[in-house]
Amino acid sequence: MTASNSNQEVYTGWAGRYLNYEYPNFPNGYPNASMKDPLAIQIGSTASLTTQGPSVNLAMSITSATSFYQLINGTSDPVPATKAGKELSYVRNVAKQTQQYASTIIAAAAKVQPAEQGVYPTNNSLADQLKIVARLVKGGLKTRVYMVSFGGFDTHSLQTTVADTTVGSHAVLLGRVSDAIKAFQDDLKKLEIEDRVVGMTFSEFGRRIKSNASTGTDHGAASPLFVFGKPVQGGVLGDNPTIPTVASVNDNVPMQYDFRSVYATLLEKWFCIPKATVQNLFPQNINGTLQDLPLVKNGICTNATPNLSGNTLISNYPNPFSSSTKIQFTTEGGHTLIQIIDSTGKLILNLFEKDFPVGIQSTQTVTFEASHLASGVYYARLQNGATQQVRAMMKLPSK
Repeated sequence: MTASNSNQEVYTGWAGRYLNYEYPNFPNGYPNASMKDPLAIQIGSTASLTTQGPSVNLAMSITSATSFYQLINGTSDPVPATKAGKELSYVRNVAKQTQQYASTIIAAAAKVQPAEQGVYPTNNSLADQLKIVARLVKGGLKTRVYMVSFGGFDTHSLQTTVADTTVGSHAVLLGRVSDAIKAFQDDLKKLEIEDRVVGMTFSEFGRRIKSNASTGTDHGAASPLFVFGKPVQGGVLGDNPTIPTVASVNDNVPMQYDFRSVYATLLEKWFCIPKATVQNLFPQNINGTLQDLPLVKNGICTNATPNLSGNTLISNYPNPFSSSTKIQFTTEGGHTLIQIIDSTGKLILNLFEKDFPVGIQSTQTVTFEASHLASGVYYARLQNGATQQVRAMMKLPSK
């Protein structure tokens, strides 16, 4: 949510810093003639750190889908006929009166009748939230960021069934995500606004390689994410990870792309923020790791599209090795980074980092000295512009 490194303490969110750049000094002077609508809308019980700005959270929070319909219909849950109920009714009324964007939300929702929208799955809280987003976008809100949430993926146990690993709680959850996004995209198309929306999933944790004794998996270091919508350049970005045959319940797949690069690419290629400004929206000491990724189709902000190579760009010899190994890599020029990651997914060090003349291919060699490290699987990660590759290396006990 903050887009910080693990050793940094940052108290603002990456989307909050972006919104603060677009709309400085919020909430002072807002709403105004040029921006009458909420800067961001979050549907959930608590305000997210993702949209936290330097002084305030820049998102309007709607507690739930039920709260949304109560807002636009002027209704509320009944209160008990007690003194506490009277006080609760009073607090609710004050909150309604002080919500400066309530009228714009109600007006936008009124422009789209429920019958105009597509069919969404029932008993699916994510679908309920996305249906609201589609309605408000079609209703004409200028809101830049919408945030919805869907939980239950903390599957330390019963992630699958013992008899069949393709079914179970994890498969049910992913099925609901798939159904909700499919309905959302169909609705955007029906409402003729699919050109205006890009969706992205993100999670606070991944899962590990090997299941535990409870038919689940514990928190992991890396995970996939989905970027979806008509403006998105489709396809799979990244390679199938190398899975060690001796993986334990403590082992993770190494990350291939830094998740901050996804954020940075969308800020530059979808929200059309200048690259130099995007760099400044992230905490210090990570700018060198931000990549331009081919996530958004050409023509929205720029005609430039990164060209990813399918060749083997990084290798090492010897492999396995006992004390050190030479890592050979090919760079197309520009910023080039070699990182070493251990089997738990932890970044050990940036082994090599240099800017080469742009557009000039060269092959380089660097030595990884590992005599002080424990034996096991390590990963060498090459990052060069939009290109990345990961190489698995096996370290044997030092002689």
